[in-house]
Amino acid sequence: MQLRIVFSQFWRDLKAQRLRTALTLFGLAWGTFCVILLLSFGEGLSRKQIAAGAAMGERIILIWGSRTALAYEGLPRGRYIPLEDGDADAIAREVPEVVRASPEYNMGANLTGPNGKTTINLSGVRPNFEEMRAIELTAGSRFINERDEDSRRRVCVLGSQVQEDLFGNEPAVGRTIEISGLPFLVVGTMPHKEQDSNYNGRDDNKVFIPSAAARATFGLRWPDNLVVEVTDRADGKEVMRQIHAVMGRLHHYDPQDQEALLTWDVGEMIAMFRMIFVGFEVFLGLLGVLTLAVAGIGVANIMSMVVEDRTSQIGISMALGARKGWVLGQILLETMLIVVVGGGLGVLFASGIVRAASFLPLKDTIGTPVFSWQIATLTAGLLGVIGVVSGMGPARRAANLNPAVALRS
Repeated sequence: MQLRIVFSQFWRDLKAQRLRTALTLFGLAWGTFCVILLLSFGEGLSRKQIAAGAAMGERIILIWGSRTALAYEGLPRGRYIPLEDGDADAIAREVPEVVRASPEYNMGANLTGPNGKTTINLSGVRPNFEEMRAIELTAGSRFINERDEDSRRRVCVLGSQVQEDLFGNEPAVGRTIEISGLPFLVVGTMPHKEQDSNYNGRDDNKVFIPSAAARATFGLRWPDNLVVEVTDRADGKEVMRQIHAVMGRLHHYDPQDQEALLTWDVGEMIAMFRMIFVGFEVFLGLLGVLTLAVAGIGVANIMSMVVEDRTSQIGISMALGARKGWVLGQILLETMLIVVVGGGLGVLFASGIVRAASFLPLKDTIGTPVFSWQIATLTAGLLGVIGVVSGMGPARRAANLNPAVALRS
């Protein structure tokens, strides 16, 4: 019964203050719209950039040989530490946090296909390289497998740009190309990959062959780098300390010599990206909060007008026994109703824009906007705070009215 009275009074107030109500609802809807739109586009951009950064692999450490900075066991400083094929096996075997590892042999190569020629960076790798480096394959393709590696097969996997250069729009799997004058069977092709980070070029422009074939066919003796994948909770610095201990023993350098190997912890880079974009989204959220705060001023203003217009009525209610809590709750409830209606309109409009934007060609530039449950929860929380803060002043003023004074108004 009391709720019916509250809604009835609320409707009468809306009709009595049509212009102010319309402007207030517009302000709330616009503020909500801005919050959702800013956060949705910020989330889309964040996901795009992090995915592009992680396209090289999320939990990998890249290792290159370098020169020592410390003398060790009678050996001088400045020695070059060449990597060896067995280093990957030793690291995977002796460092607990390492999941898998692969050497990578690189060389420039001339390729000849049915429809053209190109010069690319060739990589000789092991089968586990596919998972470590997040290699994606087109339908009907495969990556290098253990039989290819054990038998030193002349098979290859082509990046999307290499396939286009050699075959045009024709299928490549099952056909033969020449790499530096030698025939290789194409067993896999890769789709185009959005990739912000790379070494030795993007995967689109690369060709992968078995590491054993790279050694046997092209005489590549030493790996150019090692690719090491660690567990998702691994401490990169501790893993590198253990890798230096293993490599120092194998190559006779001081394990404390950080200059003996060049390293790139890709997982650490991605974590940094995530922190940057969290700060970016917080900034966008603050802009939205300021917009909603302006709308809250309008809500407080209209509720003050409602209390002023209803002063005598409130006095009568209190004279008849209405408690302060009832009056306070009624004004706050009406405030929340205004906020919910205005916020709901903003949510509907913003969600429609976000949905429509998903069909636009924005993926390659700013990413696809995302209206996630986190954004919905944050928006609802902001609207609730705005409602309580905006209505508390007028509600307390109404609840503290002196009935005798209110009746004379």
